[in-house]
Amino acid sequence: MSMNESSRGRWSDELLEPFRSMGEPLADAAIQSVFASNEVEAVNRILQSLQSNVQVVPAEMPDAVETFLNQTDDWPEWADPEKVRLGQRLFARYGMQMTLAYFTWSLPCCYSWEKAAKVLTWTGGIDKHVHRRIIETAQFVLDVMAEGGLEPKGFGVRTAQKIRLLHGTIRYHVGRDPKWRASEWGTPANQEDHVATLLTLALVPSVLTRLGLDFTRDEEEAYFHCWRVVGHFLGIHPTLLPRDLDDAHQLWAAIQARQVRPSQDGVVLTRALVDYLKMRMPGELMDGVTVTVMRELCSEAVSDAVGLEKTDWTRFLVGPMRWMFSLADEAQDQSGFAAKVSASLSRKLLEGLHSSETGGGRVTFRIPQSLQESWKLEPAAVAEAK
Repeated sequence: MSMNESSRGRWSDELLEPFRSMGEPLADAAIQSVFASNEVEAVNRILQSLQSNVQVVPAEMPDAVETFLNQTDDWPEWADPEKVRLGQRLFARYGMQMTLAYFTWSLPCCYSWEKAAKVLTWTGGIDKHVHRRIIETAQFVLDVMAEGGLEPKGFGVRTAQKIRLLHGTIRYHVGRDPKWRASEWGTPANQEDHVATLLTLALVPSVLTRLGLDFTRDEEEAYFHCWRVVGHFLGIHPTLLPRDLDDAHQLWAAIQARQVRPSQDGVVLTRALVDYLKMRMPGELMDGVTVTVMRELCSEAVSDAVGLEKTDWTRFLVGPMRWMFSLADEAQDQSGFAAKVSASLSRKLLEGLHSSETGGGRVTFRIPQSLQESWKLEPAAVAEAK
């Protein structure tokens, strides 16, 4: 989709710019109350449980956080339960390939936004923090897209609420750093960056058509609707939540035109991501495939902004890969050759993630039972990390 004005629909700079200085009132109020009451350790326990997510509601939480969790776990009145279930069923069917797209399209796109990338590198310790964020993102996606994940008290709802609190904590700390130039970069973890990140997850089906998969319009719309509900739980401003799939693509075009710029932060983040994926996908051949798939899925502007390498030999892979992916053009299930290849890559990645160790401590990565069954994961691959 071109980045001209017509592709942006109603999403003008005048409409979007105010959202760069906007946080999220409920989460911000809860976090401010916690810090004012010196209950920081309790919040740290809540945020640390993002990885394990064993306790649905952490015990001994501050009153302000308990109030927040109770205020923000209701479905919006516009939500369509049948569309949500269809979107989740689509993930159960194609989740392996979608997971691959999250790591090779969604995250590089996030890193290509110059201003948003600054927040992700602000606290230093790039490798440690990026790897942890990769795991948290994967866990979040699995939690909200698993069967029942968005039902009352579902894992997905709780994970979204925790991420909302995490963003409030980032705004509290980074926003108070005198070196943070809010007038130039906006509020840390602001509303525009939030909805942009949501779209990198909600628009994955249209990206996967480049890997030879095929989706009906109803399937794409249901998948988007599912993520629109997730956006509600994440506290995205109602004005910013696209009305439908076409509106979402127009908002995506507008944000890409506004935010994609080359930056050293984006380069560093993407290098850490590529290194992580190489580490999780065994074999030297996979090293080249990882970057090649990124180049195939991401726009030229995104690839250049994050400094994706162009190696001599990987360019020879692109032609054969496109031919291979095209073999599955008419396959709407996992019987296509390209679908099987991407599922295999994703399986290796999930198996590696499940037993990841970050910063010296093991991170528990929980694949919901319904998805284990749908994806026919080997028991050894999803055994609990000891």
